[in-house]
Amino acid sequence: MKESKMTGPLELSVIIPAYNEELRLPAYLTEVLAYLDAQPFSSEVIVVDDGSEDGTAAMVERFAAENSRLRLVRLPRNQGKGFAVKTGMLKACGGLRLFADADGATPIAELAGLIKEIEAGADAAVASRALRDDAHTVKTKIHRKLMGTAFNFIVRTLTVKGIHDTQCGFKLFTAETATTVFPLQSINDFGFDVEVLYICHKMGYRIVEAPVNWTDVPGTKVKLIRDSLRMFRDVVKIKLNDWRGVYQEQPKELRS
Repeated sequence: MKESKMTGPLELSVIIPAYNEELRLPAYLTEVLAYLDAQPFSSEVIVVDDGSEDGTAAMVERFAAENSRLRLVRLPRNQGKGFAVKTGMLKACGGLRLFADADGATPIAELAGLIKEIEAGADAAVASRALRDDAHTVKTKIHRKLMGTAFNFIVRTLTVKGIHDTQCGFKLFTAETATTVFPLQSINDFGFDVEVLYICHKMGYRIVEAPVNWTDVPGTKVKLIRDSLRMFRDVVKIKLNDWRGVYQEQPKELRS
């Protein structure tokens, strides 16, 4: 069994939400663990099984038997990606906390760019497919690009201004930011990204976008029309929640 580097306070937690990811997750989990094994900082990987009906949990347990930095959190029923990410963030122990999609669309090596932004003073660093430079490539299908462009226009108009890609599933938070923001998250569907970033803005946390390499991986659970409507509904819900005072910072003694 490979031992994790646990010589001091845990420096990084990687949270991977997973629902019926028995086929796609093993490759990315292998990539993540190999990358972290080569790093000088201590880390943990938390896979949150969101009530999977396939062999996801058993597969993760086999990986965990070979690598002590990996642990599995099982939810009794499917409650949505947002709920799984929130659960992992609040069970994590790292000084930095990343959530990454199970499909591996964003290579784990892109973490280095996000850490650089945190070290430069950001409270949250989010991967962006909208920011382009010569060092990064984004390979996506046209319908996903159109959906993302339209949704992010709505988001920038109504909620989170200045962020060009709210939906990329690769975001890094400091522990303080995570333990303040995620207890206030109430959206369990795909719109949770917008809610989390909205709360960050409201609390005065600094968010920085960073370009990343990204590849559309077959098997996505996002449905173009259904989830576009759901995400628009969630944007409206965020505005209503704010008006009702839902996003009031909790006293420190009540934070998880």
